[in-house]
This record gives sequence, structure tokens and C-alpha cells, in this order.
Amino acid sequence: MPPAAAADASRPAPTNKATPMGEMRPGLNFLGPLAGGQNGHFFKILPPYVDPEKPPGFSEVPKPTVMDWVYAAVSLRHVWASPNTVWSAIALAMYFLVPYDLAPDGVSAAAPLSWAFFAARLPLWLAVTFGYTAFWHITLYGLGWAERPFIADRPYNWDKVAHNLFWSLMGVIVWTGFDNVFAFLWATGRLGYLSDEQAFSSVLGMTCFLVGLAAVPLWRDVHFYFAHRLLHFKPMYQQVHSLHHRNTDIEPFSGLSMHPVEHLYYYACILPSLLSFVSPFHFLWNGVHLLLAPGASHSGWEDHFQADAYHYMHHRYFECNYSGTPAAALDVMFGTFMGKFKGNDDAGQPKVRADAKSTLRTVPSLEFVGYLLASALCVGGWAYVAHLAGWQMHKDQALLLSLLPGFGPVLLAWVFSFFSSTKGGGASKSWAAALFHFVVGTLFCSVPVSVACYLASVPPAA
Repeated sequence: MPPAAAADASRPAPTNKATPMGEMRPGLNFLGPLAGGQNGHFFKILPPYVDPEKPPGFSEVPKPTVMDWVYAAVSLRHVWASPNTVWSAIALAMYFLVPYDLAPDGVSAAAPLSWAFFAARLPLWLAVTFGYTAFWHITLYGLGWAERPFIADRPYNWDKVAHNLFWSLMGVIVWTGFDNVFAFLWATGRLGYLSDEQAFSSVLGMTCFLVGLAAVPLWRDVHFYFAHRLLHFKPMYQQVHSLHHRNTDIEPFSGLSMHPVEHLYYYACILPSLLSFVSPFHFLWNGVHLLLAPGASHSGWEDHFQADAYHYMHHRYFECNYSGTPAAALDVMFGTFMGKFKGNDDAGQPKVRADAKSTLRTVPSLEFVGYLLASALCVGGWAYVAHLAGWQMHKDQALLLSLLPGFGPVLLAWVFSFFSSTKGGGASKSWAAALFHFVVGTLFCSVPVSVACYLASVPPAA
């Protein structure tokens, strides 16, 4: 792909002749806002609040309310009038075209982490994740399908893209581990689930299937906010989340470019599959959402059907906009809402930042390597000991061992940061607010990981 400067020479300059503020672009009017588009258009469209005469990012995002979020949920607009339409269609296709092998003697039943399972499922997840994200990267940065970048004339940064591709690859590998663990739980009877026969043979079963489909994005909104707040505590930020924030001028592959420990807790959003009697589809749908949603929301452009100025501001200004755009009422509630860019240079435009840390060329610090290896040992130690026991551990032993992958990386972050020379990072809050977000964040992130590991370590219930 050519550098942006060369690409921009062949593109028409942004015209600002977009549809007037608050109106939808004319086209296939019967489609309306289907899938988050505008009458069948999905590029060169603006959110209704955007004034096309203002530079990208400088139109005020309206402050949402909890009732706005509830209305979108009750009316199902969050499913049919948002990108969730596309992602859920991808999830349904994956589920029915490439089904899980949950036979008692199948690949899923062998072990919660097995080479055979990874050989079967990792290529699928890689193709879907990188295919979808590459679509956004190529159409925006190569083909010029949008006209309003948040940073005008940004240079194309090969180092940053390579960095983001590498850590996104780690993210897909970690997710395949989650996929393996849950398929093992289902195949061995350790975790009950709504089978396809149950789901599609009765009105009640079909209702449960559809309610779960609609509920996954709503749960994702809530989980993301509190998990994100946990990652902005100083120790977690310094050791983990700072890798994701190496990108201030984000691009599609930066969405999943995270430290593996952040992947671990980000994917802990699968908690409902542990607590409720749901279909494996709902777990897979959760995973598709986790892997695909970050791509276009980190696009760096304002005028397409998943444009997300709201999250761009989080990467730009750090201590604001922790939620995803649909649940921005949580930021309003906790006082972290920011509605538009700050004009911080003579032209009233955000300054270009080099994002120099987003590179694989520099040697990582001993602190980074030490924390990464220590955290890997938390997960690897659990897997090794449970494997030696044939995944048939005594409950008390399994409980203690399973705390290691769920809570170990958090404790290690505090230890490493205590001895760290790194300065800065982390949210400044009152002690009461800090305690609240830390407790809720831990419940949402550490507990699901430990519970899944515990269930995989003990024999199935009689």
C-alpha cells in the first residue's frame, strides 16, 4: 500500500459537500439506517450530529442518557440499525457453516488447550479477523472510500502497522485459547448449554436464541466500560494497557493491538456463557464482536458507517470516553465524557503525532519482558499442573490453582509497578471511585477467567 501522501495525491480532496447536518444521504430509501448505513450507503456518510462545515472531530457529540441506551435496546435498533447487523450475520455464518465438533470423542473433548483444536479453529479466526480488519484498512488508507480523516495528510506509518499486526495476531491466538476451553467444557459435560435441537424445536428455545443474540452487544457495552476502567489503574496501565495506547492516531489494526494480558481480560466478556444456559452460538457471537468491533471503530476517519470519533478522543486525550459509543451514558454518569476535539494548534486541527513507540524495531525493556513472561507463567502454570492431573483435579486444589491465571497478572502488575522507574499513567479518582471501579472491574475480568479455568480442571459433575 502506498504512503498516504502518495495516495492522497490521487484522491479528491474532502469537499465538505456532505449531506446537510442531521439528514440522511439519499439512496435506497427503503433501507433507512440498516446496519448503521444511510439508505444503502456505508461510506462518505456522517453521523447526524456532525456539521460538515467543521473539521472532522470538532462537531459536538450529544451527551446521551441511560434512557437513550434503553430505547435502542428495547427497539432493537442496536441490532438492525448498527454494525451489529453485519457482525451478527458473520457470526451466524461461522456457527452454521463451520460448526463446533462437540462429540465426546471429537477434537474439542481432548483438552482445554490442544494443538489439534488450534489447527482446526485458529485459521478460521485468523481469516475472519484479519479479513474484516484488512477490508477497513485497505478501503480507507488505500482506496480512499472516505474523505474525512481525523488527522489530515497523515503519513503512512509502516512500523506502526507492523506493530499492530503482530499484537493483533497475539490477540487472535489468545481468543482461540478461550474458544478451546469452552468447547472442551461443552464437549465433556462440564458446562451445560442450549443445543441447536433445543433452540430450534420450540418457541421457547428460539426465543432464548434470539434474546441472547440481542443481549450480547448490550453486555459488551457494560463489560467494556468497567474492564477499561480497570486497565487505566496505574499498575495495569503501566504494565498492560500502555501498549494499546502507543497508538494515538489510530488505524484499524490498532483496535486489537493489545498486550496479551489485556486480551485475557478483554475476552473475559464471555462471562454470560459461564453463568447462564445459552447456546455455543452466543459465545461465538460474543467472540466475533470482540474481534471485529475494534477494527472500524479505530479507523481514524469520521465518515463511514462505523466511524467513532468518541473513541478516537480517548486515544487522543487519554482520561475520557472509556465506554464504547453506544454506552457513552456511562461516561456521562461517571464524569468522563468528552464531546469534541480540542483545537490545539494554529489551524485549529489536532497535531500529527509520530506514535514512535508503535514499532517492533526497538528492544523491549526488561520490565516489559519480565512482566509478560511472569503473566504467561500464570496461565501456563495452571495449564501444566492441570494437564499432569489429567484435568481431574480435586476441587480445593483446582480452586487455588485457577486463581493464578485470573488474578495473577493483576497482582504482578502491582509488584512490577512498585519497583518500576516508569512514570505516569493511570486514572486519578477519589478513593471511593477507585475502589468501586477496581472491584467491579476485577469481578468482570479476573473472575470469569478463573471460573473457566476451574471448570476445566475438575471432573464433570455427576
